[in-house]
Amino acid sequence: DPRLNPLWARAGELGVPVLIHTADPVAFFQPLDKDNERWEELQAHPDWHFGGPEFPDHDALLAQRNRVIERHPDTVFVGAHLGNYPEDLMYVDGCLDRYPNLYVDTSARIGEIGRHSSRESRAFFVKHQDRVIFGTDLVLGWDYAGEDDGEDVSEFGHFYDLHWRFFETDERQIEYPFYPGQGRWLVNGIDLPEGVLEKLYARNVQKLIPGLLPGDG
Repeated sequence: DPRLNPLWARAGELGVPVLIHTADPVAFFQPLDKDNERWEELQAHPDWHFGGPEFPDHDALLAQRNRVIERHPDTVFVGAHLGNYPEDLMYVDGCLDRYPNLYVDTSARIGEIGRHSSRESRAFFVKHQDRVIFGTDLVLGWDYAGEDDGEDVSEFGHFYDLHWRFFETDERQIEYPFYPGQGRWLVNGIDLPEGVLEKLYARNVQKLIPGLLPGDG
C-alpha cells in the first residue's frame, strides 16, 4: 500500500529497524484436513487458517513484502519467523542475498528450521551469521503452551533449554519449543560455532538497536 511509504522511509531516516510479520506457516494456507501438518493447532485456533479463496496465498504475501523491502533500501526490515518461510531455507537465503537491508529472526520456528538436515541449517546460519537474530515469540505473562494465562518460570526455563540444545549441541531427535502443538516431528541440533552464537544471541541485535542489552555501550 503506497500510503505506508512515508512510514517505511521515516523509519529508515531515524535508523529504526522494522520488525515485519508477513504471512504465516505454509500449512495455514493449505487445505484444512487431516493431511495438514498443523491440523491439531488449527483445530484449536480455526481463525489461523487462511486457506479459503478470500485470502491471498502465502507466496503472494511474501512477494508484496519483498517489494516493500526493495523499495526502501535505506530501511532495515527484520522478517519475523525466519522471514516467514523457514520451510524453504533456499528461499530465505535468496532473500538475504538479494536484500542487504533484510534481517530475519528465529522466533517460534525451531521446529521448521530443524526439519532440514543439520548440515543445511548450520550452513545457512554460518553464511548469514551477521543477519540472523535470536527470537522466541514468548511473552512474559502469556503461557506459550496456550493452556492458560499463568506464568510458570519452570516452563520458561525448559523453553529456553530447548533453544540452547538446538543451537549449541549436535543432539539428535530432540523436542523443539511449542512441541507437539506445531507438529510431532523431532529435530537435530545444529551445533553452531561460538562466534556465530554470539552474533545470533546478542551482537546482531545490538548492532541494530544500540543500548538494548545490558553492558552494550
